[in-house]
Amino acid sequence: MAIMYPKNITEYLPEDSERIVYLELKNQLPASFEVFYSVKWTTYKKGKLIKSEADFVIASPDYGFLCLEVKGGNNITVDEDNNWKLIDHANGDRDLSCSPYDQAEKSMYYFQKLYGKVNHIPYPGIYAAAVIFPFYAFPENIVLDNRHRTCTIDCNDLNNLYARIKKIFRLWAGSSFGLGIYKESQHKALLEIIRKKLAISAAAGALVKYKDNQLQVINRVQDNYVYFLSNVRQFYIRGGAGTGKTWIAMKMALQEAENSDKRVLMLCVSPTLSEAIENELLKYREVGTRIKVYSVRQLLEKLTPNFGSFSAPLYDGIENAIFVDEKYDAIFIDEAQDFTEEWARITKRLLNSPSESRLGVFYDDVQILREDSFKEGFGIAGKPYLLHENIRNTANIYYWTSEKTNLGTDVIANPVEGPIPVTEEIRDRGQLIHRLESLFKQFLIDEHLENDSLVIITENSDALIDEFPEGIAKWRFTKQKPASENEIKVASVEEYKGLEANMVIYIHFDSASSNMNYIAYTRAKYYLIELIRR
Repeated sequence: MAIMYPKNITEYLPEDSERIVYLELKNQLPASFEVFYSVKWTTYKKGKLIKSEADFVIASPDYGFLCLEVKGGNNITVDEDNNWKLIDHANGDRDLSCSPYDQAEKSMYYFQKLYGKVNHIPYPGIYAAAVIFPFYAFPENIVLDNRHRTCTIDCNDLNNLYARIKKIFRLWAGSSFGLGIYKESQHKALLEIIRKKLAISAAAGALVKYKDNQLQVINRVQDNYVYFLSNVRQFYIRGGAGTGKTWIAMKMALQEAENSDKRVLMLCVSPTLSEAIENELLKYREVGTRIKVYSVRQLLEKLTPNFGSFSAPLYDGIENAIFVDEKYDAIFIDEAQDFTEEWARITKRLLNSPSESRLGVFYDDVQILREDSFKEGFGIAGKPYLLHENIRNTANIYYWTSEKTNLGTDVIANPVEGPIPVTEEIRDRGQLIHRLESLFKQFLIDEHLENDSLVIITENSDALIDEFPEGIAKWRFTKQKPASENEIKVASVEEYKGLEANMVIYIHFDSASSNMNYIAYTRAKYYLIELIRR
């Protein structure tokens, strides 16, 4: 049975033809084969951006790779001018922009050339292309688009895919079949290129359709939590990174704010997170504007006449100096593991009724950067309700994170696999400059990833920005949301808690704790690159 990416194609809402081919490839090919579904790629031709996709890339350590184009429907026709039409009784006939054989070969040559560009040697394996028609057959004497008949797989071949694919490799290899040396390291280099393409396309929005479908399920689960706890006045909810704590807290706050007479407050420690929450709540218009959102510093500054006399970041002893002039019917705290016991007691004092007003405390005891936390400060009886399913990170990011840190091991991973994160050691400042410039060029220019989809996370954001006051090449670093395409956001691990980005470059020294690494790793949704400075 072949190794498939993704492991479950159903989540990606495939066409029936793609789903059938996926299952047959999975069941018929040996375990040494790796099969990648829907590998998108981009390139330039005569200065024009070209976007394309390989329906399947089939990789074998014994042969090389095969790009397979799938055509469903009920039939396919081509006229004397090489105009192709897909006949589909169920969904309507459709004109094709090009020959499916051309499409498969474009993908084949793209990956063959990319291998050479990345590894600085010609691709040593066999590269091949073919088209599969799983729902109809062609006579053996029919040659489509002047391609050898071996390059066509139809419904009669569907039960004999392994033999057909070996014949395709033999055809494309020609007289050199069996004579070349294809090393394991060379094949691994090819697989890494394909995995990177999958990650980049995901980060650039290729999984939007899947994510929308997944979010519908997530919304139902979260709504059930909101309903289930609607009559519970005060409670804890504990969940690992990416389990949706912030979204549930916001939904509960919105539910309370629907009653215009209620005063509702959301709190967290990070100003960056509080700003993100506030901006998200504003999408709900009038209801969202009724909810006050503060970081701890903003709240304490508001409550304390002589705030400047207390030392950041913990403001020890400030509890006795605050003046409460405004109380709330409901308070929800996100990332509460960052609260001190003193801050928790202050929060409790802001409730209209210490026992009857609504109080929801959301936390992850893995993401604690200090030895102490809120302890018994909130005064809530009972055990926390648990969130177990990660809905942010790809499975490979989360499994990799758990293995490296031994944290968050009780969380159910996202069904989207994604690529394995990359760790690189950086010897000096010059190497860091070179590596960042290379990454920015690769992802932001060559792969057209939006610059606001990429975030650099580090131990000290101010120190990194000060180290590179002119940025790297044409890109400038900022702690704010990028205002132009030449800006890249930099945040400290603590500043970016509770937030997420499609791609994360995590720069840190080897002395960083497992907790800090866990937090940084789990900010990445699709792609994670770790640069360790020595």
